[in-house]
Amino acid sequence: MDQLPRPWCSDMAERVTPTEVRTWFHEYFRQRPDIGFWKASLDLILESKNPFDPEQRRQPRRGFLIGAGIVIVAVGWFAYFNFVR
Repeated sequence: MDQLPRPWCSDMAERVTPTEVRTWFHEYFRQRPDIGFWKASLDLILESKNPFDPEQRRQPRRGFLIGAGIVIVAVGWFAYFNFVR
């Protein structure tokens, strides 16, 4: 018994250029401001947003400030002991 191919299997999809795919991604991410690398970075560095006061400025996280301070001190020590001294 021969089976006929399903209609969606025999139709060839049209070719899509890389430029079209890039445009589709840009449009998708432009319509979704709640996702993306920039949003994830800000959520990692800053405190959570206040849902009752969305205009309030977000403060940096304490852990991020401590980590940034340690990195700055380490770079300062490295520069002092290798280049100044």
